[in-house]
Amino acid sequence: MYLLCGMGRSKMASGVLPTRHRRDESIKRQKSKSDRDILLQMGFSKQRAEKAIAATGDSGVQLASDWLLSHVNDPHLDQNNAREYILYLCPQGALQKEVTEFAEKSLSTCGWNGSHAYFPHITLCPFFTVEDAKVHEVTRAVLKMETKLRQAPGKMKLDFFSQINFIGLFVQEDFYRYLSDITNQVGEELKKSGIKFEPHKKQLHMTLAYQYMAEQHEKLLGMAKDIHLDAEVRWDFRLYSRDISKAQCEVRKVLKAYTPQLGDELELIEGDFVYVEPSEIQESKDGWYSGISWLTGNSGYFPGTYTQRTADTRTWTLHRSLPMEAKVEIPRRDMNSQLPPPFIPTPIEHPPSSVVQGATSNHSNGFDLEDDTYDNLWHDSKGYTQVKKKPTLSEPRKLYIVRHGERVDFAMGKEWFDMCYDDDGNYKRNNLNLLRELPTRKTHLEYIKDPPLTVVGHYQAKLTGENLLESGSTMFCIYCSPSLRCVQTATEILKVYNLQWKLRIEPGLYEWTGYQAGVPRWMSPTELLNHGYPVDTTYAPQYPRDKLQEDEPVEVLYARSTETTKQILKNHELEGGNLLFVGHAGTLELCTRLLVGKGARNINDYKKILPKVPYCCVCAIEEDPARKKWAMIEPPSLPLTHGRNYSQRIIPLLQ
Repeated sequence: MYLLCGMGRSKMASGVLPTRHRRDESIKRQKSKSDRDILLQMGFSKQRAEKAIAATGDSGVQLASDWLLSHVNDPHLDQNNAREYILYLCPQGALQKEVTEFAEKSLSTCGWNGSHAYFPHITLCPFFTVEDAKVHEVTRAVLKMETKLRQAPGKMKLDFFSQINFIGLFVQEDFYRYLSDITNQVGEELKKSGIKFEPHKKQLHMTLAYQYMAEQHEKLLGMAKDIHLDAEVRWDFRLYSRDISKAQCEVRKVLKAYTPQLGDELELIEGDFVYVEPSEIQESKDGWYSGISWLTGNSGYFPGTYTQRTADTRTWTLHRSLPMEAKVEIPRRDMNSQLPPPFIPTPIEHPPSSVVQGATSNHSNGFDLEDDTYDNLWHDSKGYTQVKKKPTLSEPRKLYIVRHGERVDFAMGKEWFDMCYDDDGNYKRNNLNLLRELPTRKTHLEYIKDPPLTVVGHYQAKLTGENLLESGSTMFCIYCSPSLRCVQTATEILKVYNLQWKLRIEPGLYEWTGYQAGVPRWMSPTELLNHGYPVDTTYAPQYPRDKLQEDEPVEVLYARSTETTKQILKNHELEGGNLLFVGHAGTLELCTRLLVGKGARNINDYKKILPKVPYCCVCAIEEDPARKKWAMIEPPSLPLTHGRNYSQRIIPLLQ
């Protein structure tokens, strides 16, 4: 028996499976269902399911169902409009940044020209139309090029070329043949599925500027000379699509939210885009335009001043992106050279007529090229200067809430202030758990009601941030109470995550004024920034300080905290991503309880929970993207427990 068991263990250790004798033919392996089949089972029609899959880049059921739910009131939802597709080669890295900076500068200096309607790219083919039912065939055709794209013939070189009304960079002959071959192979694959595809007949190039007034040529040419053509770059082979019914429209980004006052008006959601017919812009006499929301498909009139013109490509869908693994070297050439390349392009490449009509009118509207340019709800092409991929709404959003670290007056007692400050306001550290220096304030007396963290408090915050990061918890933006101890806690966490966003100071996250007996004077965002805290001084609070009530009732406290939380979550709804609030002991309760469907506690019950919340305690809630409901989840961080350390000196105990 011992021998048999030993042999069994030996076989298991060697990875040899035991012989199987039993067999049940009634058990059949189910074939995995397609995204369309799953959407059909969810109750969506075939046409809507296929339309959603195509509109979201063939990127899964979750994204497609989100799109359908957001377009539930779209009057065009059941129209059978095919989409237009195109292949681009897009630069990523330092060269992309150089070209983007040129675009920003040329816009502010010379106004809108045709190149501002697109992000930096090399066009590999004309637009081709594909029925929504065949989106998988297009995806597969592009993915088959992955191996070929890893076989680039060395480094791609571009030649500078300019003529009146055009400035660009042209692909040299060796890479022209290589890229044309890849594009033609995609075309051959598409033709097998009955998709009409025409190869690109123009010389491949990246446009820097075109469709501008002739008198602006020298100025634009001078700015183009500032582009560092030897900058490092990686090229991505990309498949995009656009809604063919909106191809002739001008795209406007919503800068400010607007709630409709009349039945024929369109709700504006900050960060959304609106499609507008060019004639609307030209013929409007009151600055109100009729448009269609990109996010919801709803139509109506909206105030044009709440929007600004932006790139058409911001509403395109990225289906696939494959890297071309070759470094690029772009030699400098005489910027004034007028020798043409093998093929001189016509000034108009493939922009919609809205660009053609608007190009010569010198629109003064801003054109924004921020990092969030292409990281929209169903569009993830990493924008112009994007460094990190932002999360999308395909992943459930989470809100993490952290209490601040150990505060000095609770650790040392309220007498800490008298021991550390003399009558002239000079600070002297008298305990190792006190910071060596404290920020200078208008008066040192402000520290009585707005105390800082201890040294241990700073370390607690750092440990918490590290543990959140190690757990895989991503953060998109951090909001914190104006209290200095909260700002210091949030700063330590921000350092760990190394976020590009700065801290946003939100008075709506401040603790109960009835508990604190009034509202203290906090350091302003500018003061905090001047003392080295990474604070966003441009942020406009959702709940300004002047709205805080002295001795507010608990019901008002819950309402204020919930209102602040809901508004912040709404503001980030388009780009998605997890948020972090840094507040007080009550913040973990106040910002979540009503949001998860529970009622506010009475004053006695609320007071009971405050002493039970330890320093740097973390709670988390998660959103159900389909139902837009939030629920409490297990926090990702470990608890932080430490013992009490008495402050008495040892000498008196030994005497």
